[in-house]
Amino acid sequence: MKFIYKQLTLAAAGAAACTMLGLVASQSADAASLYSLTDLGSLTGKTYSYARSINNLGQVAVNAGGHDGHAFVYSDGQLIEIEPLLGDNVLAVSEINNFGQVVGNSVNTNSFTGNHPFVYSNGTTQSIGISDGIPYAINDSGQIVGGAHGIGAFLYSNGTTSSLLPEGNIAYGMNNPGQVVGIFGSPSRAFLYDNGTITNLGTLPGHNYSTAQDINDLGQVVGTSAPSGVNDGMAFLYSSNTEMISLGRLFPTDTYSVASGINNLGQVVGWSGNNPSFYSESGVGIRAFLYSDGVMQDLNELIAPGSDFILTQAQGINDQGQIAGAGVINGELHAVLLTPQPSQGVPEPTATLGILTFGAIGAGSLLKRKSA
Repeated sequence: MKFIYKQLTLAAAGAAACTMLGLVASQSADAASLYSLTDLGSLTGKTYSYARSINNLGQVAVNAGGHDGHAFVYSDGQLIEIEPLLGDNVLAVSEINNFGQVVGNSVNTNSFTGNHPFVYSNGTTQSIGISDGIPYAINDSGQIVGGAHGIGAFLYSNGTTSSLLPEGNIAYGMNNPGQVVGIFGSPSRAFLYDNGTITNLGTLPGHNYSTAQDINDLGQVVGTSAPSGVNDGMAFLYSSNTEMISLGRLFPTDTYSVASGINNLGQVVGWSGNNPSFYSESGVGIRAFLYSDGVMQDLNELIAPGSDFILTQAQGINDQGQIAGAGVINGELHAVLLTPQPSQGVPEPTATLGILTFGAIGAGSLLKRKSA
């Protein structure tokens, strides 16, 4: 496991477009509702892709390609390509907010001078003025958080960059009220930043390491806690009412689970398995999950029987219950979008949200912490 910043290991896909129906857990664990699956990889013209984030409009940020990495916004059935910063030739995106603004980083692979953080808005890619870093999240106010060499965990707001925590620490998530989550310290621990105060979220019992990946507007935090690293981690949900709660794993043979996203209904997505290659194109030993109403379910059992897809990761979920992630089809990793069918509605928790039980791209930080 590496503790610096994420690589530009990008993704794309190309092959059969596929739309299908599936089942997703509803308010009772016994009920089911239909999901449709949209193969976004077939739109990129690449053989490898994965979705990184989804907003409440159903727009999806997608990475595609390999060493010639490309990035796209999926909106209303079309992919819009994002151009790298001037002088760079590849890029990767991290998150999209509800105004369609996207953050990511671009590089020049011919003369590498570091990762160059950018924000994409209204068709234009603009630098945020950080020389070597990765932005991981953007809220609806346009505030950006991430990690950068010489700065550490940073907050970019109104054209100004400030350090939340020193070198070696990273901010991975931010909500609209301005709370920030990430990883800090040694041994590395999940943190919550709120109005100038840093709170160590600790670990699950018996663990030594944790990282926080995402936070919703209610202050619920999701991430992973582990005895030693990502390959033996356990997905968690944290709130001020319940503190850190384990979400478990999908199967008894799984050696880890990762929680990567949470919506304002308290629904959590991620993946669970025993294959440490989170972006594997084989689909072996890794399955995407939805956690809702106290139950973790394999998303592969919530899509139509006979589907050629193996869903291997779920990166984000919006307030309509749409899920963005990736799945394997014909030996290729494709970005996918899952959408609840209107006739059945969106699965929602029946209990109080607070009591729910929650660089770069390539092998996971406990998902995001990577080497550039």
